[in-house]
Amino acid sequence: MKGCATFSSNPSTARSPWLHWSAGDPARGTDSPASNYRALAAPKSRPRGDEGGFTLIEVLLALALLAALLMAINQFVFSITEAWTKNQDRFLFVQHTRAVTRHLDELLRAAAAGARGHTPAAGAPAGAEVRSPEGGTVDLLAFDLPMGDRLLTWPSTPLPEVQCALAWREDDGLVLYYKSRLEEDFADANPRMAVLSPFATSLTYDYYDTTTELWSTEDSLQKDSSGNYEAPRRIRIKFKRKNQEYEETITLPVITEGLPGY
Repeated sequence: MKGCATFSSNPSTARSPWLHWSAGDPARGTDSPASNYRALAAPKSRPRGDEGGFTLIEVLLALALLAALLMAINQFVFSITEAWTKNQDRFLFVQHTRAVTRHLDELLRAAAAGARGHTPAAGAPAGAEVRSPEGGTVDLLAFDLPMGDRLLTWPSTPLPEVQCALAWREDDGLVLYYKSRLEEDFADANPRMAVLSPFATSLTYDYYDTTTELWSTEDSLQKDSSGNYEAPRRIRIKFKRKNQEYEETITLPVITEGLPGY
């Protein structure tokens, strides 16, 4: 029938009635099935106003929000880094002060242990008049190290039987004067110097008066009425770096009578 869609009775060759029109259909304005198919399959054009995209205002708003987010993240990271650096710096400073104090306490105890077998206890920590590296003498806390120490440097082979003196210098901090008794110029030459901590700002001595039962802190070693050095009970070392201050206390070992440690 002219002007109507044709159907096929064979299912294998059947086509959609809406895509297959008979040839020579004047009502559809086409001459062949191919032209009819192209006409139906062609996409319909849309108005230009329906196309997707962002306006200029939307783009500027997105950029402003992104900039604000990046600034907030940067400020947060900067604050965390500053806080971590500040705490880390303080931690390292306190670790340094404790390491110096612990090592000095070990030196004093080694000197006291080495002096237990002597009568009197020669080499134990006590006040003494010692020579300084620049010449002259000063009153310092002196002690002997029978085996020396790893912080002491020598021109050649490390030497034992080292006489040491603890001092504080304004330009160098906490230092250790030392010289071996085995050196030929021990009695005449000035001692060497090893820096224990450049952050030390003072070295003081704590004394306990058994009569008044009071403690006193002195800047220098004290002497009794006979001119002999009084043994301090403790030493105090103050450290400072930038705006950080810390104080450490070392109790001096006491030499008591008893059996030697061997």
